[in-house]
Amino acid sequence: MSSTLYIHRSKLLNNLNAVKDKVGDSVKCMAVVKDEAYGHGMVQVAKYLHDKVDWFCTAKLVEALELRKNGIENEILVFEIPPEGSEQQYLDFNITASISDLSVFDRLKAGTKAHLHFDTGMFRLGMLPDELSKALEEMKASDLNYTGIYTHFANSDVKHHPRVKEQLRTFNSIRSQFPRELMTHTANSGAIFYYGDESLYFDAVRPGVCLYGYAPGSDEIAELEPVIEWKSKLVQVKKIRQGDMVGYGSKWTAPEDGWLGVVPVGYADGIFRGLTNNFQVKLNSVPVPEVGTISMDYFMVFINRTKPEIGDEVTILKNHELSAKNWAKKIGTIPYEITTAISPKIERVYLD
Repeated sequence: MSSTLYIHRSKLLNNLNAVKDKVGDSVKCMAVVKDEAYGHGMVQVAKYLHDKVDWFCTAKLVEALELRKNGIENEILVFEIPPEGSEQQYLDFNITASISDLSVFDRLKAGTKAHLHFDTGMFRLGMLPDELSKALEEMKASDLNYTGIYTHFANSDVKHHPRVKEQLRTFNSIRSQFPRELMTHTANSGAIFYYGDESLYFDAVRPGVCLYGYAPGSDEIAELEPVIEWKSKLVQVKKIRQGDMVGYGSKWTAPEDGWLGVVPVGYADGIFRGLTNNFQVKLNSVPVPEVGTISMDYFMVFINRTKPEIGDEVTILKNHELSAKNWAKKIGTIPYEITTAISPKIERVYLD
């Protein structure tokens, strides 16, 4: 293997406990493990958390089926609109469907567990508020097993955003029209940590990126610890002299004599090409800069001290100064775009 991604389960537990400390013992936890648990490995994360959370949430039905195949017995909510032709699988595998569109009422099989999903301002999936009356009619006319109702906040990654309160007011108005026993959930990672005083925890919360150690917005959350540590090794070391130009396009010029180390990881593995000449790694625990254009399978580092050796350890991602959050800031994105982009071909090793 050219590199290894280490998943620290103790840090995953730390982050889950931070959520539980925030919301209290009476609120259920619906761990979001969609998209390979934000790049951390869905099945392994779920196996570790299965006795520590109440529910799992996935983006796609195929993900929920994979969890069932691997022995996960927790309740599972699927966010996507049920794909046509898949309706029987929700029933057969005890998977909860999201009713995000009025057309779904007629398609699901009798007895299927379902959560009603209303779009209160995200304008992605979900029934709109002006479809409330029709949704109530469809609900009364069908024989589905309705167990929950939810919405999703568009701006909860920013503290004190007025639209969070606007969405909450809209949702509360909708919620009042439905039976009290429906499990109610609205809070994603941002709402959990930034809006705890807004009475939006309800019966359950849906922690996503915070489980993996990242704040959903620019405001740091001190209790969270990034879960991953990505390591590789130098595969070649060569002398480089002042004025030598490195990589495609010759976009970096050596300012002095030194050594060039070649790391067998590139943008095909998840190192964003936009980070070219703009991030550091640690070589044997010492920070060194990446230099030259990041290529598909390799990037280079510059060392202006003692010659390194082939096989020396390179730490690519870790907590604090090597966090995915730092990468995200550099290229104008979010840390979970970084982690979900780490290639599935990279070996995942799970540590306690």
